[in-house]
Amino acid sequence: MKSKGFKMTALMAAAGFCLPALAASSEEARNDTVIVPRTYMGETVMAAEPLNPSTVKDSWWSKVRATGSIQTQFLFAQNDPKIGTELPDGKVLNNTYFDLTINAPYISVGGRFEFMKWPLPGYENEFKGWGVPYIWATGRYKWASLTVGDYYEQFGSGLILRTYQERTLGVDNALRGARLKLNPAPGLFLTALGGKQRYYWEHNKSWIWGGDAEWSLNESFANAFSDNVGLTLGVSYVGKHENGKDQLVLTPDLKHQLHFPQNTAAFDGRVKLRLHDFDILAEFATKDNDPNSVNGYTYRRGHAELLSLSYAAKGLSAYIQAKRSDNMSFRSDRTISAGSISSFINHLPAFTMTQTYALAAMYPYATQPDGEWAFQAEVGYNFKRNTPLGGKYGTNVRLSASYISSLDHFVREGEDYNNPYPGSNNFGSAFWKIGSLNYADLNFEVKKKVSKNVSLTLFYLFQKYNQEVVEGHGVNGAMVTANTFILEGQWKMAKKTQLRWEVQYLTTKQDKGDWIAGLLELSLAPHWMFTVSDTYNLGTTHLNYYEGLITYNYKANRFSFGYGRTRAGFNCSGGVCRLVPATKGFNLSYSYNF
Repeated sequence: MKSKGFKMTALMAAAGFCLPALAASSEEARNDTVIVPRTYMGETVMAAEPLNPSTVKDSWWSKVRATGSIQTQFLFAQNDPKIGTELPDGKVLNNTYFDLTINAPYISVGGRFEFMKWPLPGYENEFKGWGVPYIWATGRYKWASLTVGDYYEQFGSGLILRTYQERTLGVDNALRGARLKLNPAPGLFLTALGGKQRYYWEHNKSWIWGGDAEWSLNESFANAFSDNVGLTLGVSYVGKHENGKDQLVLTPDLKHQLHFPQNTAAFDGRVKLRLHDFDILAEFATKDNDPNSVNGYTYRRGHAELLSLSYAAKGLSAYIQAKRSDNMSFRSDRTISAGSISSFINHLPAFTMTQTYALAAMYPYATQPDGEWAFQAEVGYNFKRNTPLGGKYGTNVRLSASYISSLDHFVREGEDYNNPYPGSNNFGSAFWKIGSLNYADLNFEVKKKVSKNVSLTLFYLFQKYNQEVVEGHGVNGAMVTANTFILEGQWKMAKKTQLRWEVQYLTTKQDKGDWIAGLLELSLAPHWMFTVSDTYNLGTTHLNYYEGLITYNYKANRFSFGYGRTRAGFNCSGGVCRLVPATKGFNLSYSYNF
């Protein structure tokens, strides 16, 4: 794909400049229609509908609409030995995406042009290239929908199948093939699919196929259920065919070659119950023996269990959930190393809070594919106005916690779990036993509006972070114990002017020691935003990472220009993490939606 498909690429690029203007002009000319969202098989698309069906001629062409987006980011790099940059002065890096979708009655087509000949820092060399790696067409008629080409899909919670794109991480594991969705009766949804998984600019050799059935009984039997009660049952299957004859792995004595199973099956079953203000989800997944580089080429089965309970009513919200996974690394190429984030067929959520503050996000947790116990709970309450704790404007309080540990693995005589003998099946773990700590946190947040124009947020985070497990090394011990204190304020200075500020402090005796950070953000609605920030290490390096950013919005256009340093660290989302090197230089980005 790096050099193929030039004609298609040129057409997509030309459309990026022409279609927004054409869409705008056609919208002005066709004042007899209106764009409204329509849902087909759980997917929402924008379609044109006549303002007055009785007087407007029903023309197919009048309902054709083009939508899409352009996103590009440049880094003009500067060398800075103090922070350990890896790029020479003058190096220009860029990631560009252009998505185009054309919606019409009964059919939608689309594609994505990507230009990453010189990708941004933190992306592997395999990202280098440009072309159209994602193109698709979907036909719909009544209760059926058929997609050919590239697509994303998720079964249940994703324990056996989740394909998605996360540009900040560089994750794109789309399937290329075909997918059929059916809704033959109210509340009954069926999916069948097959294809090959994207691997940067190529596709892995293995074939992936599967099916999913989900039955919402309260939709099928509406008269038998009240509005506050719902029951959904789901079952999924995913299969992988990977030819093991092309892969040579020898046992440690170099006398035997492993025989890999060519077919691997995974199953998932789930029950979702809604009972008034409560929601309950129970899900179980299992996978056949799937020897790969992550599990040391062992032949034991994998499985995962998930249980979640949530409640929301009258200002109170709460949830508690638990997950156990064991040997559930499921990839379309068994030779991919454990440190790579490509070729995942499934997804195991991290069960940790997604942190948005700079210092709170310094120690993110990455899901361990060999297995873990994970627990998470949260409770939040909104104290009403004009009450002792709510005050004049009300107060919102939230408390959450996570606890994640390894499994308590046992091995039979002659085996070493940390260095398993390829081809063996001589170790496992007791279900209820919990191993050593991987990660734990406690989050406490108070949001308070103190006057008509001023609001404050107080945030505290306690963390226990096993650096040896997550990063593969430890500084001043394997376990990092950190306390983070954050105060954020927002001041509405005028009708269209707002000032936001942050003060952050992280203290720890491990890793690089204490940190302090600050931020000022001035918003001049609806067009301008000015941001300055600085993060300084008080512990071992005494380096500061400063940044200035100017953002301008005009209609659907967004421009930003900035300059500064960024520290090396992990960028994480949903338990998937990528190591990003330190950078310094000018940043320029642009995005447009039409």
